[in-house]
Amino acid sequence: MWMQHADGSFVTIGTDGWPIEADPDAPDLDTVPGWRPVVGGVRHIGGAMYAPVPGTTAEMLCGMLVTVPRWRRREHPAVFDCHACWATWLGLP
Repeated sequence: MWMQHADGSFVTIGTDGWPIEADPDAPDLDTVPGWRPVVGGVRHIGGAMYAPVPGTTAEMLCGMLVTVPRWRRREHPAVFDCHACWATWLGLP
């Protein structure tokens, strides 16, 4: 579960009702709300709550451009989480 503040930022809420503490050195994109596409085994943060329209190009938080496929045969497994997306989502310099 997640909550959106008035300034537009998101906070992930745990099952106990308290905010989840995020470790900057250990990406855990399971706690990030929204669209998280996997490209080449690396899971990124899409910066949107839902996947964009198929066939369009979207920019990830790390700056990578991803073209949304028109159809998906199967979900690709995530081997790693993108550290740059994680740092950007946490607001680190």
